[in-house]
Amino acid sequence: MKRQPELESSSSRRSREDRGIALLEFAMILPFLMVLVTGVLEFGSAFRDSLTVSNALRSGSRVASNSGDERLADYGMIKGLEAAIRDVADSKINRIVVFDAATLTEPPAACKAGTSVADVCNVYDPSDFLRPQADFEALSPFDPDLCHPTAPDAAWCPLERSTDQATGTDRIGVWIEVFLPYRTGLFPGSGLTVTDSVIMRLEPEIQ
Repeated sequence: MKRQPELESSSSRRSREDRGIALLEFAMILPFLMVLVTGVLEFGSAFRDSLTVSNALRSGSRVASNSGDERLADYGMIKGLEAAIRDVADSKINRIVVFDAATLTEPPAACKAGTSVADVCNVYDPSDFLRPQADFEALSPFDPDLCHPTAPDAAWCPLERSTDQATGTDRIGVWIEVFLPYRTGLFPGSGLTVTDSVIMRLEPEIQ
């Protein structure tokens, strides 16, 4: 009868030790759990935005492809892209490039850096979402078959794109760069830079 309290005391002591070990183990794995959960949230959000950007890019590219060599081809592409990318803030969009993809699979470095190149690419940014249609309608005073030199799409004028089925239509590419900032600040750097591009053949026009 005298040994019973000793057994109970030993059992209680082991229980407290077990709880202490469990707390210690939890404290050790907690940082890893936090990083895992945060990573899922960060990269899940980035993946969602990336899908939105890709879908919007395809919507804008289809408009450009269907527009062919119409004067407002780039304007239609920009408005189509804007409508489809509303879930991504304009501040996250760095650059949009429309380029001649006849021999290119992506824009040259100069275009990606923000410079429109004659007969190669037109470069846009979110401020162009606000441009009036009239900016894209202007024609050259010297040649009505060319864009006005100050038009935003003058470098690779839509009027100069080939839609002749007999000789072969041009291929148009649309490239986009988006910066997706981190929300928690737990990872190195300030965010992820995502790029994507779509290439489509211009709809042919029977001459």
